[in-house]
Amino acid sequence: MPIYRNTWLAQPSIGDLPLGGNFVDWINKRHDIYCKKEEGMEWPWTEDEIFQKYKFTNVFRELDRTTVWMRKNLTAPNAHRPHALMIYNCAVFRMFGTMEMCEAIGGWQETYNPEYLKRTARDRLDNKKKVFTGAYIITNQGKKEPKEKIVVDEFLFAIWDHRQLLSDIASKGSIQQLHQNLGKLSGWGGGGFMAYELASDLRYTPVLENATDVNTWANAGPGAKRGLNRVFGRTLDYSSKMHPWNKEMMFLLKIVNDEKESFVPKLQMREIEHSLCEFDKYQRVKNGEGRPRSIYQPPGQERSKWARYRSRRKEKINEEHLCSTPDLLQSKD
Repeated sequence: MPIYRNTWLAQPSIGDLPLGGNFVDWINKRHDIYCKKEEGMEWPWTEDEIFQKYKFTNVFRELDRTTVWMRKNLTAPNAHRPHALMIYNCAVFRMFGTMEMCEAIGGWQETYNPEYLKRTARDRLDNKKKVFTGAYIITNQGKKEPKEKIVVDEFLFAIWDHRQLLSDIASKGSIQQLHQNLGKLSGWGGGGFMAYELASDLRYTPVLENATDVNTWANAGPGAKRGLNRVFGRTLDYSSKMHPWNKEMMFLLKIVNDEKESFVPKLQMREIEHSLCEFDKYQRVKNGEGRPRSIYQPPGQERSKWARYRSRRKEKINEEHLCSTPDLLQSKD
């Protein structure tokens, strides 16, 4: 029988969850692919045709290429810097979302320099160079100004203007509390995706390295909720705000850490939420409900016609300065 509510009270086993075993299996398979790739083994690293064809981000966000670059080139070398500046610099990096733009502005920013940021972004856009990531979309919030102007003058200014207050809030050691307060600022609210990305970046810096809620809280976005609906046997469009999504993720955290393969490191709540999004994406393909935005390009192989089309489409989206949806959208949803 499908489990709808109060699952943490009955404490069912993984066998009681309609797709509980599938979720654990997805985590094992995806991390196994990462390990084989890192070991230098030849593609394909799996016999699963869905994993071979489509991109699925790592179980552990810290292993993603862009985040690894950010740690090496931005946060780690500046770990000794004031927390308020670390918050601002992580916001700058994540709002643009590309290594190329971070390098173009010179990496670490000691102060808020809006004209420099906007000019650099505009010059790169005019020359067809990468500025914004294609992994998620930053909206113009219904305004007609160019995206780089909205991002710098409103979204990044909001962080700079409140940097010390945000630092004081973060000092209390709660990712959730910082996330909630970030969501009150222009450009960081909506569905809470960008606030969650920034808080997650800060989790592995001195700002939030001692956070006490890494195993008790995560921000369940639309993709994670669909993933939970699949695992617990609900209809996919179920999205009640009163539902205990967080408690279900806590329950899954215990199950996954108990049942996962030994080569998979111990997960925290961020990895559960993130993996639920990717698991939902995988199940959509498996069930013939749709397909992800990104085709995987194997090393050394020419991209398919579809992959080339998707790449061009991403570039076009990055250059557009049109109004998008009210909330921030991410590819994992």
